[in-house]
Amino acid sequence: MPPFVSVVVLNWNGIADTRACLDSLLAQAYGAFEVHLVDNASAGGEAGLLAAEYGARVRLHRNAANLGFSGGNNVALRAILAEGRAALVALLNNDAEADPGWLAALVAAAERHPECGLFASRMVFHDQPDRIENTGIDLLRDGSAVPRGRGRRTERYDAAAEVLGACAGAALYRSRLLGELGLFREEFFANFEDVDLALRAQACGWRCRYVPGARVRHRLSRSIVKVRTEEFQVRSLRNLLLARRVNLPLAVLALDLPWTLLRRVVVAGLAPLLGQPQVARIDRAARRAAAAERTWVAARRAELAPRRRGCWLRLWWLERSVLPVWWRFFVEAVLLRRRGFLE
Repeated sequence: MPPFVSVVVLNWNGIADTRACLDSLLAQAYGAFEVHLVDNASAGGEAGLLAAEYGARVRLHRNAANLGFSGGNNVALRAILAEGRAALVALLNNDAEADPGWLAALVAAAERHPECGLFASRMVFHDQPDRIENTGIDLLRDGSAVPRGRGRRTERYDAAAEVLGACAGAALYRSRLLGELGLFREEFFANFEDVDLALRAQACGWRCRYVPGARVRHRLSRSIVKVRTEEFQVRSLRNLLLARRVNLPLAVLALDLPWTLLRRVVVAGLAPLLGQPQVARIDRAARRAAAAERTWVAARRAELAPRRRGCWLRLWWLERSVLPVWWRFFVEAVLLRRRGFLE
């Protein structure tokens, strides 16, 4: 009997995108699944409109307020885990559309790789399907987290691989992993909550697999662009700093320290010279905000300590060198002036 899967889609003022997303899910070749639609207090009666259009084909959760990506998805995840029916849980961004074989490819990978607790999709740009949006998460040794493969030709990522983590915009998780480790941290609200969960899983011995057959077309940041203020960017960088400090073994943090300090110096010195003083300002504010959470970090590390069984050396090996990324940035942002620090 095939494993049953619960798929969660989060809507917030994005009904047109959500319709396309739901339609792609209802066309999946895999049969043993259900769809949970969470509405984050959208305006204009979007929850009611979607309920009327899709009826019993989706299970609707209405939030009274915008709980962000973390809190919004957690509403459905708690219900799914409480019911205990689904062995696997998939998340799909409402601004993404899954190919018909997406879910079947992820489930097949989960059955082949019992050591893995999370699975990353091949996400391509919706309007440039020959270019990768991401194939999971890469963590750099300078503390950055970047989308694996972004901007590269899709055929370069035809091979399955072990990766550090899965982008929650199109990912599969074992219910057992979520039950053991907990859900997304609601303090994060939005951004890098998937990095935190991936690092938590790695710390506890779970692995992540990239599944090239699980293809998704993504209209990048359709929700994020609505709220991408400086305050949002400060919180996002703070989230990443906290995710590393809570989850990474001390040995990895120590090995990364020279690179993280060098990045801090480079951002502080170079961003103003490139006409982006706000980048240095955001970096400083985020570091202050993360430093203020020292007690919280210590408490979370203490909670995680009894469950740590991952090899710190393997986790450090999964991190990527900063040099190729820094060189690419230098060419594109400094020499060609194509983009800024935050793009």
